[in-house]
Amino acid sequence: MLIFAGMKIQGLLTIVVVAVMGLLSACSTMTAAERAQKALAVEKALASRRYVVDVRMMYPRRGRAVNVTSNYSLEVKGDTVVSYLPYFGRAYSIPYGGGKAFNFSAPISSYESARDEKGRTHVRLVTDNEEDVITFQLEIFDNGQATIDVQAREREPITYSGELE
Repeated sequence: MLIFAGMKIQGLLTIVVVAVMGLLSACSTMTAAERAQKALAVEKALASRRYVVDVRMMYPRRGRAVNVTSNYSLEVKGDTVVSYLPYFGRAYSIPYGGGKAFNFSAPISSYESARDEKGRTHVRLVTDNEEDVITFQLEIFDNGQATIDVQAREREPITYSGELE
């Protein structure tokens, strides 16, 4: 029963993050031409598989959301991912001293991208470093806003939000 409650909270948290980001993007003061230009830039970056998501907020599974004050990011460089993300959460089996967590550069073993009918792009990429197998699921909006859900085999899941550079 406790497992199902955790799954419901996780799904609810993701829905709340997406709703807030959608509301913030609706309040934007950009003109139609600026929005179209931004959407084109986002589409071009995603097609080239060369983009950086600057992280602004972190949503651990336990506890409250945390405003990120440093230059944390997730960068995709063709067939490589460079992850520089903070982590708060439970770790199941990690090296002595805490390990790398989500601070590494590694080749991407699987990359899938699809655009839905609402204009959002969903990216799923899988990578592994010496410590863990990590799946990043990104939801990127035309205005550059993005959420990143991170699932690792040895750590509790976590969500980030930010903006595409």
